[in-house]
Amino acid sequence: MPYYRGVCNFCGTGCGHLLQVEEGRVRGVYPLPGHPLSQGRLCVRGWHIHELLQTEERITGAFIRENGQLRQVALNEALAYAAKKLQKLSGEEIAFLASPRASNEDNYLFGKFARAVMKSNNLSLASDAGQEESARVLLEGCGWPAATDSLSRLKQADFILVAGGDLTRQNPIVASEIHRARRAGAFVATISPRKTQMARLSRLHLRPAPGTMALVFEALARIIYEEKKVDLEYLNKSTENYQDYLNYLEKINLEEILDLTGIAREALTELAGRLSSAKLAYVFYPTGVQSLDRRTMAALFNLMLITGKLGQGEGGIIPVAGLSNLLGSYDMGLSPDFLPGYLRVADENSCQKFEELWQTKINRTPGKSVSANLAENKSLRALMVVDHDEEIIRNVSRIKELELVIYFGAYQNAFARLANVIIPRPSYAEADGTYTNFERRVQLNRQKVKPLAEVQPLWKTLSWLAQALGHNWHYESAEQVMAEISRVVPQYSGLTYEKLDSSLGIKWPVDERHPEGTDCLLLKQNNAKFRFVLEEKSLSQSALFAEKSTNFPFKLTVGRSNYFWHQNSVMKRTFIPKREYNALLLLYPKGFVEISAEDASRLNLREKQLVRLISESAEITLAARISPDVLPGQLYIPYFVEEMIPEFLLRQVAELEKNEEYFLPVKLEKVG
Repeated sequence: MPYYRGVCNFCGTGCGHLLQVEEGRVRGVYPLPGHPLSQGRLCVRGWHIHELLQTEERITGAFIRENGQLRQVALNEALAYAAKKLQKLSGEEIAFLASPRASNEDNYLFGKFARAVMKSNNLSLASDAGQEESARVLLEGCGWPAATDSLSRLKQADFILVAGGDLTRQNPIVASEIHRARRAGAFVATISPRKTQMARLSRLHLRPAPGTMALVFEALARIIYEEKKVDLEYLNKSTENYQDYLNYLEKINLEEILDLTGIAREALTELAGRLSSAKLAYVFYPTGVQSLDRRTMAALFNLMLITGKLGQGEGGIIPVAGLSNLLGSYDMGLSPDFLPGYLRVADENSCQKFEELWQTKINRTPGKSVSANLAENKSLRALMVVDHDEEIIRNVSRIKELELVIYFGAYQNAFARLANVIIPRPSYAEADGTYTNFERRVQLNRQKVKPLAEVQPLWKTLSWLAQALGHNWHYESAEQVMAEISRVVPQYSGLTYEKLDSSLGIKWPVDERHPEGTDCLLLKQNNAKFRFVLEEKSLSQSALFAEKSTNFPFKLTVGRSNYFWHQNSVMKRTFIPKREYNALLLLYPKGFVEISAEDASRLNLREKQLVRLISESAEITLAARISPDVLPGQLYIPYFVEEMIPEFLLRQVAELEKNEEYFLPVKLEKVG
């Protein structure tokens, strides 16, 4: 029975696996021995990905909606129908929602179709904005929009900091590498308001009040500065604006930060000392499932920079993506502001470069994300979407108002039922394509089974649509698309299928200077000095919370990293992981809110008792779950409660989803 090498498509780790194929179907999955990252391991999700690939809930044909009903048609008929509708639209009237699970090749052409064919920059990803915001901070700080190091030296680290989220749930293999390093002697610390599994496995857990994590990082930098542990020679040699940052630190009121965060100075001093004295230090933070906000990421970058851990081989910043090709998707320019290679849409030279290659004019005005278009763009008439999970259903009323919704999907879900046109696309096992993991490792995933005749790769159906709309696209393979990518994305300029076929992934940048890839960012290889990312000083949300604390005394946070997979259309088609992630639903079928034992005692609450959560604009009734994982004054709701989206968090969910630091002021009452 043959086995074929591949890349797991669940999260942003990019583990290697072997798919067992029999009679044209995937029958089993095994870990790939010798893979440089996963090293012969898979998490519970990865062990059952063959169940996803065998599901009967596939989209295997094209459909057009007529008189409110979907009618199956030939693929060419659906494409001709879509092209006829698209001809009538301007760039402002259409938005494009891409998939972070699609290959680099598919995503590149999806973005090219939006910009070159439809003249629209209304292009975004079906995921959190954390990866894009992280890229902005890192680009501004060091000109490198992703992880500044990789996991290859993690076992040698003596200090590891995990900021927010819960990597043990989001990226289990990454978490296992962190704890391998811990067993080898590394000091592991976690900073998160809620006590996660990652926090339990750490030697130190700081639990700041929600909304104050940026203040913690600023306080750590201030302590390092106060104790004269700053390497001024490094800062003078390596940075442009260090004096501005030192002036900023001098104005920080440590006592105010200690009061707002609830963290003892002794704990901050210990952590600052361990970081500054570390010979090899890493910091991890999530981007794709539960991200931090810009200010927090900037404060974290500045902290690593002031300690001299960047550019000298002494450590790195590792943003960890929650979805399989999230980093690669941004590399391909799936953003309202970024063209492929992180070139700016508003930059004239960048636009001219793409116009010369694409042989057409493009729009120079930055667009808006799909969510912003749905909320703000009154002229929006159409939407093109690739494989999306169900969270967008909170916008169902607005989507139903649109004249045209084209859905490119491999699996049936609630969103597909909103579409006017459905175009089938293969699973990742049915097509060639590359995927880029969180540490910049680009891996080639070859076709292992053939899809049905009407199921064609996205790059091919987009090419047909482009030709129908008067554009001369003649790609014959995904490999040809990668050849074009290597011409426009500097980080991929040395990548070829031939090179990728003979490796287990190559970390970008791959170019003339780095033909075999790049493990970490070194200042001597950088074209410019680093910069501290200075944000306007503003009150934290916790400081503003004091105004409402009388009427709304609790800080409610919404967790995604623990329960994200409940809302995930891929996870819903795998049995054992679904069962494990659904275990709590057996005890709390309508969801729960976590409350501390102290608050439960004060309010005379018992386990599973119904409580009412009330915000300024809405309320919801849930069961109480008494938990040591939340501090007094805090509440926590997992994001798998589907009813909370339309009924309770409709007005606040956009803010709550921005980052895990955001909280909602609420009050809590017993029911009955």
